[in-house]
Amino acid sequence: MSSNEVLQGLKVRITIDEDGTPNPPKLPDGTIVRSLVGKDNQTYHMVRLDHPVISIRVETGMEWTLEDLVITPHFKGVSMETIRSHKDFVHLAIANVLRRVEPDDPILDFSKVAYFALGTIRRS
Repeated sequence: MSSNEVLQGLKVRITIDEDGTPNPPKLPDGTIVRSLVGKDNQTYHMVRLDHPVISIRVETGMEWTLEDLVITPHFKGVSMETIRSHKDFVHLAIANVLRRVEPDDPILDFSKVAYFALGTIRRS
C-alpha cells in the first residue's frame, strides 16, 4: 500500500489561515478521499468536507461553495503522512474544485481548481 493510499479515508480538520479576507471561513471536518498527481509531478490530495461552506472568493468578490478541496504541503520536502499522528499538522496550499474531477483520472487538471488559501491540516 502506497503512502498516499494510507491517507485515504482519514478524517481531517483543515484550518484556513489566510485567504485574502479579514475573516477566513471556518471549515467542518472532512475526509481525504483520494490522491492525484499534478502536471508538475507533485502529489495532491482531495478532501471532501462533511458539509459545504459558502464563502467569498476574493478574486471575484462573489460567493462560492467550498466542499471539495485539493491540498498539498506548502513547504517542499514535507510529507502529508505527518498528520497520521494526532499531534502533528502540515502547512498547506489549498485550492477549491471548480469543475468535477473524474474519479478515475489520476492526473490533476489545474484548470478545474482555483488556489485560494494557505492553512493547516491535522487529523480529526
